[in-house]
Amino acid sequence: MPLSRPQRQRLVEIARGRADEPLRLLEGRKAVLDALALGVVRELYLANDLAPEVGATLAEEAARAGLAACEVAAGDLGRLSATVTPQGVLAVVSDTAEPLARLLERPGVLVWLDGVQDPGNVGAVVRVAAAFGAAGLLVGAGSADPLGLKALRASVGLALRLPFARAEGSAIAAGLAGAPRRPVWLLEKGGRDVFEVVGAPTELVLVLGSEGGGLSPAARAAASDSVGVAIRPEVESLNAAVAMGLVLGVLMRHAARRR
Repeated sequence: MPLSRPQRQRLVEIARGRADEPLRLLEGRKAVLDALALGVVRELYLANDLAPEVGATLAEEAARAGLAACEVAAGDLGRLSATVTPQGVLAVVSDTAEPLARLLERPGVLVWLDGVQDPGNVGAVVRVAAAFGAAGLLVGAGSADPLGLKALRASVGLALRLPFARAEGSAIAAGLAGAPRRPVWLLEKGGRDVFEVVGAPTELVLVLGSEGGGLSPAARAAASDSVGVAIRPEVESLNAAVAMGLVLGVLMRHAARRR
């Protein structure tokens, strides 16, 4: 059956992050199955042309979570999708953001997104941070929402698993000022070559600045060091997520050895 106009409008508002409810949209079979296992799915919509075996698996998992899957017209879901080839699986999930103070209490390495605007980059950084065991993500003002539809897709739903908090850069800096055990290092061109870093603190904040504007004054004021990746002079820069993956991977290995 087609979505009613109020249903469609509500889902559009959720997708844009403008809904009154603290909810987000998630699409894709695997990501939705993971979200069902985490218990964060509130509504599940399946396209009426979905392969029967796929639909049956999702409906069974939804039933275990106490939900009923709603079958709707494939075209309706396609218009809500952020992909060129929609998978016909869409879920409404809870906003999993934590208070800043709680996240700062988590031991380990934190990644601070300082105005990273591209949802694809944010999603890719989430995947990198989750892959290397970062403790969480600090999402500064101006950064794309990790639970936005495109970012969630780029993270393959991992933003629902990785702890994160949203806050203004000044609030993040103030919170870190009260935690001297956790130094702040900037990721930037011209910083110490990460492959020459002898060791890294087990408690650390690594900051990634915006694609166009770089690092904010709040992040620079909070930082005590900077690291980067030495590249050939004819190459201007690396993609944000690629650079973060290289640097975070090396620093996390150093931190693990120190433990």
